[in-house]
Amino acid sequence: MNSLIPMVDPRVFRRLFTEIVQASKGDLDLASASLYIAGEEYPTLPVEKYLAYLNSTAEVTRRAIPKTATVTEQLTALSKHLAKIEGFHGSAEEKPDPKTVYLNEVIDRKIGLPISLSILYKEVAARNGIFLEGIGLPGRFILKYANSPEDIFVDPANDGAVISRADCEELVRNMYQGQVVFREEFLHPYNEKQILVRLLTTLKVSYFESREYAKSLAATDRIAIIDPTLNVNIRERARLLYLMGRYRDAIRGLELYLTMFPDSDDKEEIKTQIHSLWPLVASLS
Repeated sequence: MNSLIPMVDPRVFRRLFTEIVQASKGDLDLASASLYIAGEEYPTLPVEKYLAYLNSTAEVTRRAIPKTATVTEQLTALSKHLAKIEGFHGSAEEKPDPKTVYLNEVIDRKIGLPISLSILYKEVAARNGIFLEGIGLPGRFILKYANSPEDIFVDPANDGAVISRADCEELVRNMYQGQVVFREEFLHPYNEKQILVRLLTTLKVSYFESREYAKSLAATDRIAIIDPTLNVNIRERARLLYLMGRYRDAIRGLELYLTMFPDSDDKEEIKTQIHSLWPLVASLS
């Protein structure tokens, strides 16, 4: 999908992302929001072309779904088309690569992490009147059919396999060798904003591990646009600012944390960190 598209100031994509997130009182346009996230990394990103791809793929998928079919048969047909015909599959890499997170790269390369593949599956399904909810299992993101008392799940990272609740439990058990006790809350559905937070958190971690702190900070800032009260994000943002040598900004971030969470268990630790940062600020004066 590489065509001669004029470069856009990344701040435009940040503004578009902010507008779509803050304007939403309920469900939001998850595909557009995901592409606006990618736009900061790819300033020539033709957002409309990728949205058109989702629309055309949904249309082709519609013809592959039997008109008189059970929910399981519909989901199986959907997954078969996306995995076998379109060729989407999960990444086998142990460390997340940003290219497996950004929706445009997932569409172009046909490979993605569970969270990004789930967004693609969810969007194609919704265009066919099949509504799927995000489910954030520990270490794995899957989908659940929304309009049924039955527990019917889809695992996009495993060729869209249609699985049961028992399969979800086994998935977690296998990933953590039985060290994580399965809890009912693991199956609580994510709304669109929570899905975006998980997507951005994956980006944040990926860039942090590769020491691309500015890009990790950009992901952190977009999480704050969605939820400015997320305490972990505020604390991690201050850590990134410290690693970037922005000591005064790091202090402001830690002071904000104490203001917002004055009774936090780590308040003394935060105060100590602030105290240790002031000499660094003085050394730069």
